[in-house]
Amino acid sequence: MTGSMTSRSARTRNALLTAALQRFLDHGVATTSVADIAADAGVTERTFYRYFPSKEHILFSDYDARLDWFRAALRVRPPRESLVVSVRAAVESFPYDNALLEIAALRTRELEIDTVNAHLRRVQADFADEIVQHLRRRRGTADDGDAVLRDRLQAQMITSAMFTALGIWLNAGTDDFTDLERLIDSALRIIGEGVR
Repeated sequence: MTGSMTSRSARTRNALLTAALQRFLDHGVATTSVADIAADAGVTERTFYRYFPSKEHILFSDYDARLDWFRAALRVRPPRESLVVSVRAAVESFPYDNALLEIAALRTRELEIDTVNAHLRRVQADFADEIVQHLRRRRGTADDGDAVLRDRLQAQMITSAMFTALGIWLNAGTDDFTDLERLIDSALRIIGEGVR
């Protein structure tokens, strides 16, 4: 029963994403209403709000998908592996999806930079939390004050490097994901070399 509900929920969420993306491409974000998206997906507005807090939030669904992937990829990394290597491997394992690329392009075109930056800060914090959880699982011992501080500092340094690379890529106005991969790889390499 739970599996069919999960499958049905995934289908509903995907239908809403597809409907919203098509509406946004055809009419723009500003002129698209939640009612339009819900109707196109064959659900009620109330159902829409069970999945997304706003229509704009749909334009950040690629980050949500990447966070889920990142979490799962970190869980399978070897426990003795360097943290930077684990994070780099998890990031490099992200699958690329054309719909996610379209969402990223729409977000850049349709949303104010302040809106994008505010969301990126939240996403960066979420990625840092996942790294902290990874470190705690890997350590397997009770947290002491130094361990908590060390975990949080390492997570913040790594995510700051990654999101600095993302910011540089976004400001360049390109949609070449090879450039983004190169920048993130360089940022993680620099972090791995340590502060001098």
